Amino acid sequence: MMSETTRSLLMRTLLSGHASLRSRLARRLGPELADDALQETWIRLETRGTLAPVRNPDAYLFRAALNAAGNLLKGENRRLSQLDIEMLLNVADDAPGPATIAEDRASIAVVERVLTELTERQRTIFEEAFLGDASHHELAERFGISVRMIQKELKHGVDLCARRLKRGKSVRIGAAGLSDQKDA
Repeated sequence: MMSETTRSLLMRTLLSGHASLRSRLARRLGPELADDALQETWIRLETRGTLAPVRNPDAYLFRAALNAAGNLLKGENRRLSQLDIEMLLNVADDAPGPATIAEDRASIAVVERVLTELTERQRTIFEEAFLGDASHHELAERFGISVRMIQKELKHGVDLCARRLKRGKSVRIGAAGLSDQKDA
């Protein structure tokens, strides 16, 4: 079989000319990469399916080793360095933990209960002010009351939530985030 003859020829040539081939490769690639490339070339020769006849085995093996070196370098460039891996492992997880999730759910439940205690107008003002659906000015026009009264209704809801959550007030009524500044 011709394929086995080509393989045998290339393996014999690689063994007999190993020192010379390694020396040529080491000048171009460095000794370590030359050794790795020759090892990879040997493995490919052993595992390759069919091989076509080769006119110049030395040139073929040199080119095959250079190609193997190129593939090894490409593979190295795709791998993360030890420093990259350590940096990725030390990235803080921004996701809330189970305790934070439970606390937040409990706080939401408290706010939902507070909302049931407010009048319909207070509830609507509170929800729309915090969801950003309407400015204080728009709410005042819709309810036919002053902006100051909107702020008082909103303050009542915030104060009630703060008391039930056992926290100080964290929102200043009339702050830029709650109003579109039309009323200022």
